Amino acid sequence: MLSADFDGDNIRDKVYLDPDNGAVVYQLSSQKFKKVSSNQFEDSGEIFFDKTKNGFKVKLNQMRAGYAYQFRYEKETGKMRLIGMERYEFGPANNDGSGESSVNLLTNTYIGEWNYFDNNKIKLVKMPTIKKKMIFPKTYFDNLGNVLSTYIDKDVQYYLAEKKRLYKQ
Repeated sequence: MLSADFDGDNIRDKVYLDPDNGAVVYQLSSQKFKKVSSNQFEDSGEIFFDKTKNGFKVKLNQMRAGYAYQFRYEKETGKMRLIGMERYEFGPANNDGSGESSVNLLTNTYIGEWNYFDNNKIKLVKMPTIKKKMIFPKTYFDNLGNVLSTYIDKDVQYYLAEKKRLYKQ
């Protein structure tokens, strides 16, 4: 469980994993600690919570990959808005496709730091940083939908295009 003031009223709020159903839940003091839950986080792996400057992160780590969602309280709606996502992968044994990326949903800025395995040189090669626009509609904690899979799909497209550009077999 993570306890901090997310809604700016100087009273500690909570985010935690509900032991009854495995859902991630937050409770804000400004909403009389009403439970707001999201069942849309994958339950395979470990879930961690981190305090951020203006909200919290939900981090999910799996065997050789992981991702994180970052939320911030939005005063206008009274909800926790998704403002960023991150992911990392170690790739297979040769680490082809290993690296990390993030998208800032407030600025629509994507940054990818990826590697590929060069079969000709028999070594792992770090790609130049990939910086692009990646646009998503406003998304909130209680209705994430397929935002993560869309992010991953776009991320993979950016990686494969850059790998094709750099690596000529």
